[in-house]
Amino acid sequence: MEEGIRECARAVRSQAGFVVEEEDAVVGFLTFKTADSIAEITWMGIGADRRRHGHGRALVDALVERLRGDGVRRLQVKTLSSREPYEPYAETRAFYRSMGFTEERELDIWGPGNPAVLLSRELS
Repeated sequence: MEEGIRECARAVRSQAGFVVEEEDAVVGFLTFKTADSIAEITWMGIGADRRRHGHGRALVDALVERLRGDGVRRLQVKTLSSREPYEPYAETRAFYRSMGFTEERELDIWGPGNPAVLLSRELS
C-alpha cells in the first residue's frame, strides 16, 4: 500500500530504531515510539531472503533491553488482523506470539479490508 510505504519512510527518518546489518548492508530494521510507560513498535521489516535467521528476534530483544533500561513496562505492536487471511501476516502474528506478545483487541483504524490487531507484552 502506497500510504504505508510513505509512512514507513517517514518513521525510519524520524523515529528511534535499530537496524541489522550483514556485510555493510541493512537487512532489517525496527522503529518505535514511547509514551509514558508504554512503547510501540511502529515498523519492522526483514528482507525476504534474510527471514528466519534470528534478525527479527535480535531487533525485538535489543528494543526490550533498551526499554527496560528506560523504565518502560509494556510493549505494543499493531499488525494485520487474522480477519484478513493474508499468509505473510499470519507469519508476522506467529512471530510476535513467539516473542511473548498476546493479542489484546481488534482495531478498525486502517480502513475496510485492512483490519488491525493490537498485540502487547509486559516488559517486567
